[in-house]
Amino acid sequence: MSSYLEAITTLGYGNMHPGGFSHSIKILSGIPISEKSVVLDIGCGTGRTACYLSKTRGAYVFGLDKSVQMIEKANSRNLREGTDVNFMLGDALDMPFRDEVADIVLIESLLIFLPAEEALKECRRVLKPGGVIIDIEMTANRSLPEYARQQLKTVCGLPKILSLEEYAELYESVGFKKISAVRSNLPGPLDNFKEMLYIDRNRIVSKEKMNPEYVKTLLLYRLLILANRKHLEFGTFIYKKS
Repeated sequence: MSSYLEAITTLGYGNMHPGGFSHSIKILSGIPISEKSVVLDIGCGTGRTACYLSKTRGAYVFGLDKSVQMIEKANSRNLREGTDVNFMLGDALDMPFRDEVADIVLIESLLIFLPAEEALKECRRVLKPGGVIIDIEMTANRSLPEYARQQLKTVCGLPKILSLEEYAELYESVGFKKISAVRSNLPGPLDNFKEMLYIDRNRIVSKEKMNPEYVKTLLLYRLLILANRKHLEFGTFIYKKS
């Protein structure tokens, strides 16, 4: 795990993806999810979105993450919020789910850390015919300078930083049918204010002392995002298994 992900894990952030929790709520409000729906939150982290769906939609929600610490924090959140999510340890590239089990697969800033095509094939495997995948990922314009691209990849431990068009091509090549692929600017001051309306009261920060290297990594990440803001965006992808 990269020092960036280690830092996020230690601090227990619930929604570090572009747009944050407020964007997730907005997008999920337009997705038909009932008490009979089976939802897989892949790369669930501390389980904030998974618990939200369990609480507000009453769906059968399963959260999967490969970090033991994240799953522990997700289970603690589950108890605190009185929700009924099944959190489990597992790899997004080899999920412990049978074929065609899910109505919805949710991803929040996961593909950027993985071999995206391989991960999408696995997501398609576990979706029922007609099932929907919802994915929020940071994307890069072609204008992003190569040196900045390499810095971001190194700091965050990323194999690639794809454009919205490249993600869309991957979805179609794997066998998904587009419902929507929406380009958005990275959050600005007003968006950050909206995020403050959703304070995470069940965030759990690890008790051990923060590694100075993690602090350095997070600071460098924020500086890189700020310096290259005009070259970076994020995409919200909603696709159906055809």
